[in-house]
Amino acid sequence: MKKRFNFTKQNRGKTENVGYLDFEAKDEDEGRCSLYFYGDIVSEQWISDWDEESKCPADIADFLNQLDKYEDIDIFFNSGGGDVFAGLAIYNQLKRYSGHKVGYVDGMAASIASVIMFACDELHFSTGAQAMIHKPSCMAFGNADDLQDAINQLDLCEDSIVDVYMQHTLKGITRDEIKDLMRQETWFNAEKMQQYFDVQIEQKAAVAACASDYFAKYINIPKSLVNKSGTKDIVNAVIKELENRDAEKEKQRIEVEKDKILSDLYEYGT
Repeated sequence: MKKRFNFTKQNRGKTENVGYLDFEAKDEDEGRCSLYFYGDIVSEQWISDWDEESKCPADIADFLNQLDKYEDIDIFFNSGGGDVFAGLAIYNQLKRYSGHKVGYVDGMAASIASVIMFACDELHFSTGAQAMIHKPSCMAFGNADDLQDAINQLDLCEDSIVDVYMQHTLKGITRDEIKDLMRQETWFNAEKMQQYFDVQIEQKAAVAACASDYFAKYINIPKSLVNKSGTKDIVNAVIKELENRDAEKEKQRIEVEKDKILSDLYEYGT
């Protein structure tokens, strides 16, 4: 039975729904529930409010805070990645949760989603599923000192990510090997994952490939994923979609800011 948690906010004295998160209680006696990462990992809640499939750290905090007797979680992944700091925050939230967590990569766990999946105590890959690891990246602006600070921050992020991966590598896999795979932006199918990481293969078909705002930033997307869309020019289609989404998100951000200003004016009687 699926249950839905609604996220609300106060706006001019009224309570409004601004998003939701579904989980599935499989059996009241089993004490299990399900959590789905079937979209991008984002930093702000207004983004995940706009795109219901995306998740931010606040969404996961709300979800975990409302779990009482549901001690164990099945976590399902089909995500193209997202914001590195948001992903690390979600990883640590799930890692701290004391219930047993079983992860299932149904379609894809790319970029920071491949970090989050390792918060699970067990990890299963569907036949045909994909994962991707790469070096973190960012936008930087300023003088040489500013850019060096950005480089230092990226190096710290990379070390944190490698620390997570190394906790789940097979015996004999070195840190340098993992960093080299990240440098090349490496995509793994289920069988290749088993060559480096402690995962189990599930004999079931992967779900359909996911869409992501972050695909345009990746350089080695496998042809098998490109062809699943039914077009040879998926990258251009994705870029066009990203441009449309960016315009919509900017419009949404302006509306949120406007509502906040009006709410503040209302609160202070202006």
